[in-house]
Amino acid sequence: MVFIINYLIEKMQLVHALEIVKWEYPEPYHVYNMEGSALAIAELMGGQYFTVCKDHKLVGFFCFGPSAQIRSPKGKPLYSDTDLLDVGLGMHPAYCGQGYGQGFVQAGLMFAIEKFWIGGFRLTVDAVNRRAQKVYKRLGFVPIGSFSAMRRPCTFIVMVMKLGV
Repeated sequence: MVFIINYLIEKMQLVHALEIVKWEYPEPYHVYNMEGSALAIAELMGGQYFTVCKDHKLVGFFCFGPSAQIRSPKGKPLYSDTDLLDVGLGMHPAYCGQGYGQGFVQAGLMFAIEKFWIGGFRLTVDAVNRRAQKVYKRLGFVPIGSFSAMRRPCTFIVMVMKLGV
């Protein structure tokens, strides 16, 4: 359990995974809906996911490592730099677009640095999610490429933040 910028970040618990898979995002963010999927619950409980709470309310989650990558042969070359930690995240729909994004992402990055990471970061975002891209750019992430997913009709942008450069 770690407190960072007023957020409590800890290992994913089943009660939170069951809540997260029910979150419903409006269009165009509906691609992030997990629709109660048992597979999504298993992924959330796989050990690389962490919950983020503020004022005793679940506001989001982070994942680190391979779980944060989009599985697609087209994206594989963009994930080749092993000096970068992949970061995945999700914010509760009620908090999206409310100005919490930058602090939320900073908290997750600080958590990774405090816990185990000394290199840079990489994240993957749906091309339609301009709101998130704006937040990531403000934090210093730059796009390095994009690819289309095999199973979803969408394009993903891979962004990186190199530390100490």
